[in-house]
Amino acid sequence: MSSGWILIVLKCLYQKIIKPKRVLFYRDFVSYYGGHQKIADYVTHLESSFSYKPDISFSAQTHWDASNPWYPTYKEKSVPYNPANYDFIFLAGTDWKQYLPFATANKPVINLIQHVRHADPESDVYEFLSQRAVRICVSHQVAEAISATGRVNGPIYTIPNGVDLPLLATEKVYDLIILGIKQPEIARTIQQQLVLYGLRLLVVDQWVPREEWLNLLATSHIALLLPNFTEGFYLPALEAMKYCSLVIVPDCIGNREFCKDNQNCLMPEYDIHSMLACIDRCLHLLKSEQVLTVFRQEMNKTLNIYTLANERRAFLGIMRDVEKLWMASSA
Repeated sequence: MSSGWILIVLKCLYQKIIKPKRVLFYRDFVSYYGGHQKIADYVTHLESSFSYKPDISFSAQTHWDASNPWYPTYKEKSVPYNPANYDFIFLAGTDWKQYLPFATANKPVINLIQHVRHADPESDVYEFLSQRAVRICVSHQVAEAISATGRVNGPIYTIPNGVDLPLLATEKVYDLIILGIKQPEIARTIQQQLVLYGLRLLVVDQWVPREEWLNLLATSHIALLLPNFTEGFYLPALEAMKYCSLVIVPDCIGNREFCKDNQNCLMPEYDIHSMLACIDRCLHLLKSEQVLTVFRQEMNKTLNIYTLANERRAFLGIMRDVEKLWMASSA
């Protein structure tokens, strides 16, 4: 019997003897974005433990195809949304709207905060900061932002996002790849400005499957990433550090957690002129093996810190104490 099957058998036996804590998630999956992927990671963290059994209630309009991180495993496993049947409730974003009609004081709520916009009084999630919860922020910048509002009800923890990426042995086909899904107009403008450079250039301005995206990164020397002007973390920068020789990404607040200018990436001002100048600089840096080696060393150090294993360890540590944290937050 393989070690994987042995683990499954042991988990089943353990859960028959010691009843695992049940955790309820809610997802309204209409289209893919990184926040869904991170919640999928948190579900997997709980699935890896003998002590928890996660379930997910999906909205009626949830879209089921390969872009859905829970497809096909959870397509037939969606449960009715009934928090009373669960030990813990896990919420993110506007999931609060689904939960509040069922809210009870004795159900600990874990609230994943993935964007600095939660601290913006004009956002659709700001009002939920006053709801009691154990909050987990994906970066220190997010934690600082919501803490500064003075509205947060309950403890705040930071678990920086982690990622595990496969080894991909591919040849470099592109000099530059531009990720412009969130900023397609900027991406196309930069593309037009680079016409005379004669570069092998690829612009990604619409969603592609994640495996395809990683392969495209692996075939590119330089990655220019165009996030929203504000983000909670910005995982594509870590993905680019894994596969590309040089990474260009402007500041978007949340990426200050791990993006270090002139160390593991280059961070120009978020304007066309500055980014074009940075591309020109990178094309020259590609000629120096010494410079590329230093950047690679720093990128590898970063990747060794921001792993799913570290994220999982921190999350399960909080889960072990969540009932105590919940009770303490009522004082």
